[in-house]
Amino acid sequence: MSRYESTTVSLDDAMALVPADAKVVAAPACGSPTTLLAGLAARSHAVPVTLYLGLQIDEYPFLDHVDPNRFRLVTWHVNGPLRTRVGDGIVEYVPARASQVDGLLDVWGIDVALVRVSPPDRNGFHSLGPTSSYALAAARRAAVVIAEVDREVPRTFGAWIHRSAISAIVDAEHPMPVYEAAVPDATSEQIGRRVVELLPRRPILQLGIGAIPEAITAGLLDADLGPLRFVGMVTDAVADLGAAGQLDPDGLYPDPAVLAAEVMGTRRVMDFVDGNPLVGVRESTISQHPAILGASERFVSINSAIEVDLTGQVNAESVQGSQISGIGGSIDYAETAHHSPGGLRVLAISATTADGRHSRIVPTIAAGDAVTHTRSSIDLVVTEHGVADLRGRTLAERREALLAISDPDFRSTLASDST
Repeated sequence: MSRYESTTVSLDDAMALVPADAKVVAAPACGSPTTLLAGLAARSHAVPVTLYLGLQIDEYPFLDHVDPNRFRLVTWHVNGPLRTRVGDGIVEYVPARASQVDGLLDVWGIDVALVRVSPPDRNGFHSLGPTSSYALAAARRAAVVIAEVDREVPRTFGAWIHRSAISAIVDAEHPMPVYEAAVPDATSEQIGRRVVELLPRRPILQLGIGAIPEAITAGLLDADLGPLRFVGMVTDAVADLGAAGQLDPDGLYPDPAVLAAEVMGTRRVMDFVDGNPLVGVRESTISQHPAILGASERFVSINSAIEVDLTGQVNAESVQGSQISGIGGSIDYAETAHHSPGGLRVLAISATTADGRHSRIVPTIAAGDAVTHTRSSIDLVVTEHGVADLRGRTLAERREALLAISDPDFRSTLASDST
């Protein structure tokens, strides 16, 4: 019997370690401990808890158990089925940027951390695999750490926790969540080509998730930019660049070519990061913090949004006052690019909504909607119709530059509405 097998307990026994009224933090995204979350929710009728949770990419199987009095759910990432629950006040939203979450763990005073890990190595170290962001920090702070062990979790450099720091281990009963990348359409591909043309040689790139980032990453396969580095999210498309030999071969851990807070994708990227010294998975205080990353040269942040107004203000969070997304690392990475020598802050956005009924370039951000990025926080706005360079531009010049890259069907209306 292996050391790992001899120390596992039942799910019920592990959940019995969670005290009443505990403040619980669970790892996010592809590292989500779905077995433990199901167990926590099933027990909430008898033992009330507050769950703090980042980005989830599964179907939130515990969501029906959420009750403000028994199973309180607090999140700083809103997506999918959470949107309605946040709007109804059932799920609570914290407007927090990624680099803040480490400090918020102390503000909240967490008691329990739930994580998904690999089996231990011969020295007793488990890997958190695809996630570190806030999960490792939570495990270091919590009095109780419960881990579900999953043999499919890749062993990544940086995201390690020793067996002695874990209070209880259970076997994973549910597979790792899988992130299926969006498929770029013709508009996304056109925007992607424009963005790639703007990039310096040997860049450090930060990309979000969605069709436009996928198009940009695919475009890098044919670009002649020299060795590439990435920070932030790592997806299947980055694994493709690695297979093509386009990642910086000198970028080995602890200074890896890919410094990730989260690895999000399919088995393709999980196999790529497994034991790969080109990839480091590190906590947000390293992988998402402007004070750490800002000294890097040629850092390019590329983010998308819901809308941008004609002064350059960006809303990446809400529609008609309803929260539909979170801040994530977009502010942190834009600040990093601002401080980076030769850095660039890019907003890549389609000129209209997918159905073509609404312009994403608007006269002004409406009252009640979030201003995620102020008008001094973006250098370039890219749509399928062109590039608006906002650097050093007056308000009148910004207006004209953004009108020029708006959809022609909306251009005259935008111009008249903004005068």
